[in-house]
Amino acid sequence: MIPAAYEDLLTATNTAILVSLGVDGAPHASPVWFLYDEGRIVVSTTADRQKHRNLVRDPRVAFTVVDPAKPLRYLEVRGTVELTEDEGNVVRDRIAVKHGFADGGKFDAPGARRVNVTIVPTRVIEH
Repeated sequence: MIPAAYEDLLTATNTAILVSLGVDGAPHASPVWFLYDEGRIVVSTTADRQKHRNLVRDPRVAFTVVDPAKPLRYLEVRGTVELTEDEGNVVRDRIAVKHGFADGGKFDAPGARRVNVTIVPTRVIEH
């Protein structure tokens, strides 16, 4: 579903905004790094984060990434998420490497549990 003309926004080291829904239905927006792999957008988060608690309760999301060179060019992906354990922190580390770090270990507190958030698109809006 991702248009080829916008894949550059997903493969670059951009930061996106992931919007989940809070208990009261209000949007909760979080800046996130992500991985675009085989047509899938995957975010890694820790299980203690508000976005993870929101997604366990309600899997609906909006994900927006803006072209830093042309701020009015953006891609919005709406959909639901699939949550899986990030065994061995593989996804976390791949995202960290994408952003210039050797691995993502320094981003986590000791004993943190990582979860993969894979977006399953239902609508893609390109602008």
